[in-house]
Amino acid sequence: MATGFNSSPVTQGVLFRASKPVAAAMREKIKPAALIARRADKIENLLQRALALGAVKAKIIDPETVVVAEGVRWKCKYGCPLFARDLCHPPGATDAESIKKVLKEYRSAILLNGPDGEALSEAAVRLEGEAYHQGYYKAFALVALVPGGGAACASARTSPDPGAT
Repeated sequence: MATGFNSSPVTQGVLFRASKPVAAAMREKIKPAALIARRADKIENLLQRALALGAVKAKIIDPETVVVAEGVRWKCKYGCPLFARDLCHPPGATDAESIKKVLKEYRSAILLNGPDGEALSEAAVRLEGEAYHQGYYKAFALVALVPGGGAACASARTSPDPGAT
């Protein structure tokens, strides 16, 4: 069977589709328990990978348990020397309401913990990429900032450092 339009007088422009190997695999009856086991294995692999990337702890959490507080934004606005200096700090940073909306789109999340905030942020971003390549296409790393913003924010600076000469 051909793919695409066949404009011969016999078919008169009928669209034929070739069967795809993926479609054939989808027609196989895969038991739900097997699918759940595959997903659990993939998640376990991601947890182990997080530890290998430098996290001290990694666990699955419900995104609804994540507390997003508006007070953090105010603390930065009235006391952080980096306020309005880059995209990692207000007003350039994402607001709390937007973060709450995005978190509602997820069924599960991986929480990473470790003593080195900057290294942990880098591990989270790398883990995001690996999760994406495993089929978790909505994977997205939300990272906490280290004092001073860290390397990730240094590349996002929008104004020069007043201490630099």
